[in-house]
Amino acid sequence: MADELQLSIPARLSEVHELAARVEEFGDTHGLPDPKVYVINLVLDELITNVVMHGFGGVREPEIRITLRMAAGALVLSVEDNGQPFDPTRDSEPDVSSPLPSRPIGGLGLHLVKNFADRLSYEFAGGWNRVTLEHDLAPPPA
Repeated sequence: MADELQLSIPARLSEVHELAARVEEFGDTHGLPDPKVYVINLVLDELITNVVMHGFGGVREPEIRITLRMAAGALVLSVEDNGQPFDPTRDSEPDVSSPLPSRPIGGLGLHLVKNFADRLSYEFAGGWNRVTLEHDLAPPPA
């Protein structure tokens, strides 16, 4: 059983569907509950959509790399891209208390990403963004 899934995908929104199938296979292999797999796919959809729509302006050969791994009671998800630097940990929290029609557009997807993670980190090195999310897994019942 491989404890890690590594993929490199073209910078196209159409790739999210195939990626979701691979994440579901990984989840099945590791006994992850369906709601957890659903949230992982939702987070990946948000991060990939953001980078494809906003991060690759002027990039000649855009690329996205995804790593999903099991590590010491945690699920670790890393998304790397060679797009423009963008640190999602610095983004301000969206207004979630005002009535929906009066809220500004945007920010809720990153809010979801942050709420999934027990730990969230970002780095930009060598021309690559890397967002890493760690989600603690409950120990198996005794």
